[in-house]
Amino acid sequence: MSLAIRGMYSFQTEFVASFTALQQELNQEASVFRVFLVPLALEVVTQLMRFLDNYVSKDFDIWARTIDETARGAKEYQILFHCLAEFFEHIGRDLVKYPKMIQEVRQALVGETIKFQREAGILGITSLVKDDVFVSLLFVPEVDFYAAPLVHGGERQEFKKPVVAKDPFERAVAAASAVEATLVPVVGKFERLLRDLADFSADLLAELEDDLGASSAPPPPPKKRDPWADFGKTKEEIAEDRRREEEEEAANAPVPLDPVSQAKLEARRRRHFDVFGPKAHWMLRSCRAMTAMCGNIISDLVCVPAPEPKDYAQKWLESRQNAAGQDIIDVARAATENVEITDAMDP
Repeated sequence: MSLAIRGMYSFQTEFVASFTALQQELNQEASVFRVFLVPLALEVVTQLMRFLDNYVSKDFDIWARTIDETARGAKEYQILFHCLAEFFEHIGRDLVKYPKMIQEVRQALVGETIKFQREAGILGITSLVKDDVFVSLLFVPEVDFYAAPLVHGGERQEFKKPVVAKDPFERAVAAASAVEATLVPVVGKFERLLRDLADFSADLLAELEDDLGASSAPPPPPKKRDPWADFGKTKEEIAEDRRREEEEEAANAPVPLDPVSQAKLEARRRRHFDVFGPKAHWMLRSCRAMTAMCGNIISDLVCVPAPEPKDYAQKWLESRQNAAGQDIIDVARAATENVEITDAMDP
C-alpha cells in the first residue's frame, strides 16, 4: 500500500492533466492511510507481539497464573482486528471510484500504456512471478527496488527486473496503474487478513474460556478501605466488621475444584500451551518482520501532501460506522486501555 502511494506522490508533472486530477482526488484517501490507518495497524501489530510473547518467553506455570490476562488480551485483539477490518472495508469502498480516472490517464498516454502492458507480459514469461499484484510497482522509479522481492519471493536468480519509467509520461502511467493493480487489491487482501486474525482471536478466546476455565471479564477494582470507617467504634465492633467482611469475601470466592477436576484442567491447559506455543512463535516472527519495515512504510507516506480540507482524515475516522450503526472508532476505543493504541486512534 505504502509503495503505491509513494509512487503517486513522489513526483509532479504538469504535462498530464488527467494524472494531476487523479493525484488531487486520491489525496484524501492517501491522507487517511498516512495519518490514521497505517500507523494504527502497525501499532496493533506491535502490541500483538507482547501478547504472543506470553506463550514464547514464559514457562507454563507463569502463563497459567496469568491465564485471565491472556483471555482479556484475546478479547481485546478480536475487537481491534474486527474494527480495523471494517475501516479497511470502508477505505476499499472509497477507492472503487478511481479505476475510471486511471483509465483516462491510460487513454491520454496510449503508447506508454501499451509499452508497460507488453513488458508485464514478457516478465510473466521470462521470470518467476510469485505474486503478480506487485508487478505494476516494478515500473515505478524509487519503489521498484523494494517491490522486486515482493514479486519474486526471494527467487532472485530466476527473476529479471524490467526497465522502469524514463520520463514523466511513462511515470504517470506506471504510478496510476499501480493504484488500480496494487493498492486496491492489497487493501482487499489486508482486510481479509484482519478478519482472519479476528476469527483466530475469537477461537482462541472461546478455547480459553470454555475449555480452560479462563475469564475475560475485567478484574475487579482494588478495594479501598475508608480510613475513617472505624472512628468511634469499639474493638468488638471493629472485630465484628472484619469478620463480616471476611465472610462476604469467602461467600463470593469461586468454589475450588476437587483434586481430580483440577488435575484434568491443568492437563488441558498444558496441552493448549504446548500446542499453541510453536504457533505463537511463528506468528511472532511474522509480526517482527512486519514491524522491521515500519520505518520504510512511514517514510513512504511522508510525501503525501496535506488534503483539502486538512482535517479530512479525522472526519473520516469519526464518521465510519459498522453494520449496527455504531461508530467504529468508539467500539475500538472502548475495547482497549493500551496507551500506545489509543494514541494511534487520535492522530
